[in-house]
Amino acid sequence: MLLFGIDVPLLEIIFAMGLIIFLLLVESIVIIAMLSKQMSKTKKLGELVEKLSGTLLEIKKAEIDELDKLRGRK
Repeated sequence: MLLFGIDVPLLEIIFAMGLIIFLLLVESIVIIAMLSKQMSKTKKLGELVEKLSGTLLEIKKAEIDELDKLRGRK
C-alpha cells in the first residue's frame, strides 16, 4: 500500500491495530470488573451505615425513655 509515496506494509498495520484493540478490550474488561467490585463494596457500606443509624436511633430512644423514668414522668 502506498501512503504519501511511501510503501507501507498493510499486513503489519492490521496486525498492530488488532493488537492495540485487543489490549484496549482487555483493559476495559479489567476496569469494568474493578468498578463492579467497588460498587458492591459501596452498596454493602451503605447498608451498614443505615443499620448503624437505626441502632443509634434505638439507643437514643432508650436513653430518653430511661431519663423520663428517672424524672418520674411515667
